[in-house]
Amino acid sequence: MENLAQETSAWCRPFRRVSLRRRSPLVPATWRVVDFSGPGRIGRSLPVPGTRQMELLRLVLDARGIPYMIVGHGTQARAFVPAMHEIMARAELAAVAAEKRTVPRRMPLRRNAHWAMLPLLALIMLHGLRMGWWLTFLDLPSSAAWLECGRLDVDMTLSGQWWRIATALTLHKDGLHLFSNVAFASPFFIMLAQRIGLGKALLASLAAGMLGNACDVLYRDSGYASIGASTAMFGIIGLLCANIVVRSQERGIRRLAVPVAAGMAFLAMLGAEGQNIDYAAHVFGLACGFSIGLPLSIAAVREKFSGRAADFACGLAALLLVGLCWFLAF
Repeated sequence: MENLAQETSAWCRPFRRVSLRRRSPLVPATWRVVDFSGPGRIGRSLPVPGTRQMELLRLVLDARGIPYMIVGHGTQARAFVPAMHEIMARAELAAVAAEKRTVPRRMPLRRNAHWAMLPLLALIMLHGLRMGWWLTFLDLPSSAAWLECGRLDVDMTLSGQWWRIATALTLHKDGLHLFSNVAFASPFFIMLAQRIGLGKALLASLAAGMLGNACDVLYRDSGYASIGASTAMFGIIGLLCANIVVRSQERGIRRLAVPVAAGMAFLAMLGAEGQNIDYAAHVFGLACGFSIGLPLSIAAVREKFSGRAADFACGLAALLLVGLCWFLAF
C-alpha cells in the first residue's frame, strides 16, 4: 500500500472522475482529507479548490515531503494524506492561506493614454497662438506682451502678482524649447495619468509646478526671470516616484531608495546641465511633486475620490486655474 501511495502522489491529475459521495477505492481507509483550513477545523479558508488551488496544494505538500493523493477534477478534486501527517499538512496549508490573504491587491491601470496627450497638445496650441503660427480672428496680444505679462519675475511676483508662478509654466522661448519639454514629459505624464487618473494628474502636476516656481522665487535674487514648463515636468517625475513608493510591495529602506534614486538620476542627466537652465527650479519641482504625490497616492490606493466625477472636477479645476491666472495677467 505504501508503494501505491508513492506512485499516485506524482500524479498531476487523475484519469477519471471520482464521486464525492464515496471514497475512491484507490485511497486507503486511514487517509484523511486536507484543505487550506487549519488543524482541527472543518471547511475552507480559501475559495472552493480548483485546478490552481490544487496545484498550490501540491507544491506545499511536495515542499514538505508529505505523501498525498488527489482524486477528482476541478472543484470536485480532493486531497488525501496519511492520518499521521494530517496535522502537519493542515498547518502548512493554513499558513499559506494566511499569506495569500495578506498579499496587497494590485491597483489596476487606467486606459487613458490617448486622453493624456490632450493637455500637452493644449500647451502646443497655446504656444502657437502666442507665436502666430496660424491665422486667427481673435485680437490677441503680441508675443512680447505675453512674455512680459506671464514670465516668472522675482520682483513682480513678490510684489503680489502671484499668478506668474502658473503663467510662466505655459510660456516657452521657441519651438525647440517647447517640444523638448513635451517630448520629455509625455511618457511620465501618461504613466502618472494611468495610475491616479487624468484629472488628478493634471491638477497635481500644475500644483507641483506652481509650488516649485514659488520656492524658486524665494530662492533667487532680485531681477531674476524665467519661463518654461520644466518645473512642472520634474514635478511629474516626483509625483510618479511617490506613487511607486506607495504602491510598492517592498518594505524597508529599499522601498524608498529606488524611486528616489531614479528621480535624482533623471535630474542629474536632464536638469542640471546646459546654458540658461534653471536647475534650482528643477530640484524644487521634483521635491514638491514628491511631497504632493505621497498623500495623493495614498488616497488613490485607498480609493478615496477615485470616481470619474472627482477626476473630471480636478481636471476642470486645473484648466480654470490656468485661465484665471492668464486673465489676471492681462
